[in-house]
Amino acid sequence: MDRDLLFLLGLAFVPLALVALVSAWADRRAPWAALIVGVMAAGLIGWAYLTHPEGGYIWREVPDLAVETLGRYWTR
Repeated sequence: MDRDLLFLLGLAFVPLALVALVSAWADRRAPWAALIVGVMAAGLIGWAYLTHPEGGYIWREVPDLAVETLGRYWTR
């Protein structure tokens, strides 16, 4: 898979992990789903960041990266 796509998927998992964490906290239960999704997000972001040819991503480039990646995979 494309490392840019994996990076964006990892960034999409971060808010899901936070929502799961808050939900578990509000229900007073163990945040296992938040932990699993957070580890997946960290793994995807970390792998994409470490294997990027230029040495990582710059946060200012993330919107352009998202548009380019979606344009690459979303063809008519």
